[in-house]
Amino acid sequence: MSRRAGSPSAETSTAAPVEAPGPGVPGPDPGAGARVPGTERPVAGAGRASAPGPSTAPVQPVHSFDVLSPACPSRTVLRHLVDRWTPLVVTVLARGPRRFSELRREVGGVTAKVLTETLRSMERDGLVRREQTFGVPPRVDYSLTPLGSGLIEPIAVLRAWVEEHAEEVLAHREAHDRA
Repeated sequence: MSRRAGSPSAETSTAAPVEAPGPGVPGPDPGAGARVPGTERPVAGAGRASAPGPSTAPVQPVHSFDVLSPACPSRTVLRHLVDRWTPLVVTVLARGPRRFSELRREVGGVTAKVLTETLRSMERDGLVRREQTFGVPPRVDYSLTPLGSGLIEPIAVLRAWVEEHAEEVLAHREAHDRA
């Protein structure tokens, strides 16, 4: 379907423009059939099979995230990952599933309310699995999901850096506060 410049439908379109691909990236394939929702333009490279023949995999939207962009939703993800308690919960759960009371004791210094909020947020984000076992007494265990397990190594690296440099950072902080 083609639109003429100046036609009412072309002027009132609210569709977001599709950016041209960079050098060396194939352009849109008009026969691909994958379209940007609300537009009649194909998504660059969408709908192409990686091997000859029809593709049975659903076309997944391609997102580009930039945590330095104020409007980017990845900032919310980052904020949840580096809040005060999430790295500590990941560190404890990296050792295996824990009950709430065990988590609270091992994390140390966290109130029951704040730990509950942290675990709910992590569960919502797909980082933690909450498994309830009915019985006497009822039991709830928390464990890392595969997505949450992907945080173990980066958090371990950050933890190692903190433990190695804490004394130096605290000395700088103290010197700054005296000045």
